Amino acid sequence: MDDFFLRKTEDKGEKNYSKRIFILLLLLTMIVFIAILKATKSFSVQVVLSILLALVALPAIRKMHSKLKFPWGLGIFVTLVAFIALIGVIARLLQASASSIINAYPRYESRILSLYKYAATQFHLSYDEGKTLIENLLSQLNIRQYMQTAALSVSNTALSFAKNLFVIFMMYTFLLVEAGSFEKKISLAFEGKMRHRVKSVITKVIVDTTSYLSIKFAISLVTGLVVFAGLSIIGVDFAIVWAFLAFILNFIPTFGSVISFLLTVFFATLQFFPEIPPVIATALLMLLSNMILGNVVEPRIEGGNLDISPFLILVSLSIWGWIWGFIGMILAVPFLVFIKIVCENVSFLKPIGILLGNNKRIKKNQEEAEEN
Repeated sequence: MDDFFLRKTEDKGEKNYSKRIFILLLLLTMIVFIAILKATKSFSVQVVLSILLALVALPAIRKMHSKLKFPWGLGIFVTLVAFIALIGVIARLLQASASSIINAYPRYESRILSLYKYAATQFHLSYDEGKTLIENLLSQLNIRQYMQTAALSVSNTALSFAKNLFVIFMMYTFLLVEAGSFEKKISLAFEGKMRHRVKSVITKVIVDTTSYLSIKFAISLVTGLVVFAGLSIIGVDFAIVWAFLAFILNFIPTFGSVISFLLTVFFATLQFFPEIPPVIATALLMLLSNMILGNVVEPRIEGGNLDISPFLILVSLSIWGWIWGFIGMILAVPFLVFIKIVCENVSFLKPIGILLGNNKRIKKNQEEAEEN
């Protein structure tokens, strides 16, 4: 009897030891993986974006294939054309806005100079009355040098963006071509419970990621349209630019809305100063649109399906922002959704999946336990 209990204790100790080794190896693997992602940013971002675009398009392709009897390849072609057309429309709008900004730059340069003179008077900054305002500003702030650097940077970014976009769409196309036979590959690769588990995890990842991206896109689009309409009524110049910024930055939880608010209000101040009412109206528009759509409408639509701790969302934003910059901050939440789903479906990692959740899921589990 003593030998039996001794063997049981040894087996339990070995299991605990194996679990600790597994977790330690997992942490080391994550550190190495993050280092690889940061070192291979230019390539890995293309792969991830192509996968996310494929996840967004996959439900639409399946519906076209099953209900409209479209061939699988035709469905891929239709979604690809839709993405390219959307990017083309956005690029055309931004090009028109950029031309307007260039034409209006001399007027806004004088506005910047007026604000600088006001700030110099109020805060006792160095200001030489013997020089013109332009000479003062250029000597202190180096605006022209900054504008030349920014123009060169934009030009290089545009060329890099076009090249990366081509690669992303190539990966997107080939990935979706293989997606049609993906379930058959899983059936051949796995058996029994493992086959069901793998299918369940992949389905959950696709559904939750697609749901998040679709809802986020819709809310961001509505935010951009509301901002555009509101700024047009107020009379803020380049309303389409600020609406586009609101649309893009809304994909970044919390920080994106704050950055959009600050940039738009700053420009409204630059345009209307010393008139205060239009600046206040702009601030209220940006504040209310982000609060109502982001904090009221979006959570109601999502229904808490993501079930992720708000604190960990901020941590994820910081980590992925450090790894991949702006793109990383946009992808931070989808990555967190993916990690949580995987952890919930792997026995060793279930505690991590619970820790990634929010208080709503904990309360729900407690209520279910009490009922049972």
